[in-house]
Amino acid sequence: MRNVLAAFSLFLLLSGCAGGLPGFEDKAELTQVPVDEQAALSRINGYRAQQGLPALTISPAVTVAAQDMADYIARRDKRKSPLHSKNGLFKRLSEHGIRHDAAAENLGYGYQSFEAAFKGWQGSPGHDKNLLNPYVTEIGIARTTRPDGMWRNFWALIMVRPER
Repeated sequence: MRNVLAAFSLFLLLSGCAGGLPGFEDKAELTQVPVDEQAALSRINGYRAQQGLPALTISPAVTVAAQDMADYIARRDKRKSPLHSKNGLFKRLSEHGIRHDAAAENLGYGYQSFEAAFKGWQGSPGHDKNLLNPYVTEIGIARTTRPDGMWRNFWALIMVRPER
């Protein structure tokens, strides 16, 4: 009986830690918040134009991939994610049927507006490099919120150049 009680106690203890283990996700209620894509695109393209870079366009398919990532990071409510890596991005794009020659991704946590997320990306060397990537031609942007947790607002901006 003691062993059963000890095993059950260990199970309860580990169950409480499960949110931090890979593969376990919070069951919070998520809301996909519409993003003014044209305003975001205009802001990004204005910034790129200042650097002599060509304008980008919105891709509905890339927007779907961005929304999936925004939902994923909102569900986890964590900044670190195995899906947010070069290989993770390429795999996710492939799963969405997006064939590309170049791709980059910016994630944002806690920003309550696109402008705040954009300024955060500009202030981060790696994210700024992605905004000014000369090889990409299309973007998708998405936002998901949750009523609780650490960050509450989650942004995903994916930039690609479709395969030629």
